[in-house]
Amino acid sequence: MGVVRGLQEAIQVFSEYIADYGYIALYLLFFLGILGMPMPEETLLVFSGFLVSTGELDYWLTMLVCYLGSISAMTIAYWIGRKVGYPVIEKYGKRLGLGYTVYKKTESWFNRVGKWALPLGYFIPGVRQFTAYFAGITQLSFVTFIVYTYLGGLVWCVLFVTLGWQLGERWEQLFDLISRNLAIFFIVVLVGIVAFSFYRKKKGK
Repeated sequence: MGVVRGLQEAIQVFSEYIADYGYIALYLLFFLGILGMPMPEETLLVFSGFLVSTGELDYWLTMLVCYLGSISAMTIAYWIGRKVGYPVIEKYGKRLGLGYTVYKKTESWFNRVGKWALPLGYFIPGVRQFTAYFAGITQLSFVTFIVYTYLGGLVWCVLFVTLGWQLGERWEQLFDLISRNLAIFFIVVLVGIVAFSFYRKKKGK
């Protein structure tokens, strides 16, 4: 019941903001949510799709606004990690001893395999808010970041907005089941990629 009540409260808040401020509210909700403000982004995406089905929002404009809100926040998070997080760790990290060694190993791993966390992380609640910061901190190439992040964000937005649009009035009944199963699927995929990378590294020694 708590989950249902929380979902209904979120829908009410989203409805009010979108009714008052339209697409600007939609952009800001995604922008702030990706930067780290607690926000059920999948719920907002599917609910936006539902509003498309009722004629309150335009499909293509909704898709564009949600996408721009997401990738602009991810890009800013990347540069915060790169310009703030990385220098701090490089300057003070060696004092952490083992912690700094672990960080350097993680940096190497992220540049080889961790980039897959950027597109897959969109589908895992609580992960997508951190991947861009970490990509910046580990100095992942900006071009690589753009390719993986922007494509992942596009798939994420298209999938959930279209889902809400197609489900219409049924979206509340089916959303939780679908989103949970998708999250499990992408967690398994990400874990599989990590396990395979460690296997290849061990085999290569």
